[in-house]
Amino acid sequence: MELLQIKNLSISYGPIHAVKSINLVVPAGSIVALLGANGAGKTSTLRAVSGAVKASGRILLEGRNILGDRPYKIAKSGINQSPEGRLIFYGLTVEDNLKAGAYGLKRETVAHAAPGGTQTRRTIGVREQTVKNIERVYKLFPILLERRKQQASTLSGGEQQMLAIGRALMASPKLLLLDEPSLGLAPLVIQEIFRTLQAIRAEGTTILIVEQNALATLKIADYGYVLELGEIGMEGKASDLIKDDRLIEAYLGGKRAK
Repeated sequence: MELLQIKNLSISYGPIHAVKSINLVVPAGSIVALLGANGAGKTSTLRAVSGAVKASGRILLEGRNILGDRPYKIAKSGINQSPEGRLIFYGLTVEDNLKAGAYGLKRETVAHAAPGGTQTRRTIGVREQTVKNIERVYKLFPILLERRKQQASTLSGGEQQMLAIGRALMASPKLLLLDEPSLGLAPLVIQEIFRTLQAIRAEGTTILIVEQNALATLKIADYGYVLELGEIGMEGKASDLIKDDRLIEAYLGGKRAK
């Protein structure tokens, strides 16, 4: 099932054509990577999905065109983003940052199996969902539980990135958008965060990740697209792309995965 479809997406900033009629698909339950060098159009694409920039074409979430919707409406429809640079609230504690991410929650009615094969329905309020989601984030990132009463400004770079991802998860998104989550982090921290992204996917959250770190990203992704000057120059299964010498060595840099 295709959770997100981008069709003929184009983005311009005055005379500059940042994204040129691209098409990509994000299946439900997958991790899809959008790779490329600086200026390739990766972040612009992500910002179009979240409604932060004007674009032409179509962006379909579960078949409904959301292009042109306001960002808050897109967030409430199930898309949340952890932005490049983290943009956490330094004047708030870790836990208050997480609570701020729950603004898009709303009351939900869920079905439960009952004895005899019947079902009962129960309404879950925003407060209950917030508590449940905070517990989920702390399970994914135990260090945030230890730091929950600290000011966010006192966290290390890696901890701030974990907080930014955790805050985006607080609204129970169907689709999690990640913009350069490895930027400026040490290799061991990157490995820890990317392992957690696999756990997030295993829990049922679909992920679209924008990255320059091709090797680390393709190791956890199911499918990848490579943007070159606003156009998709290459795409394929992540397991195939990670073996491509031109992609890893010539275009994105680094050594071929062993």
